[in-house]
Amino acid sequence: MTRLLTFLLLFLAISGFEVSGQTQQPVRWRTFVKSTGDKEGVVTIKALVADGWHLYGLTLPKNGPKPTTFDFKASTDIEFTGKITPARPALEVDDPLFGMKLTWWDSNIEFTIPFKITGENPRFNCVINYMTCDGTTCRPPVRENIATPIKFKK
Repeated sequence: MTRLLTFLLLFLAISGFEVSGQTQQPVRWRTFVKSTGDKEGVVTIKALVADGWHLYGLTLPKNGPKPTTFDFKASTDIEFTGKITPARPALEVDDPLFGMKLTWWDSNIEFTIPFKITGENPRFNCVINYMTCDGTTCRPPVRENIATPIKFKK
């Protein structure tokens, strides 16, 4: 009986470490701002995608997973002068989980958007909506806010 109890406790301890070691955040976001002129620049939003996971593309068919979207409406004193652009095209894959052709990135990906400053206190604010899967399971859609002041050296 003691051996069985010891085995069970050891098993639970090992299982607990395994569960805590699982990826809690399959995607983490970073933002970088670069000046390209006196009052112009580019914001780079980098998605750090965990191994084995994928981040869905910007446009997807209906009745599938949620696409990755970027909402810049809450930004202040800046005007975006172009569209959000990924550094490389998303992979096009037949997804067995959804039974349709989908697009995704399965490793880190950068998105850029150009802007110009239109006021005294420029602040970049972005709401990112996205969904991730690992081939066997999907996480519910996530909404994250990223905000940063835009400061250029004078």
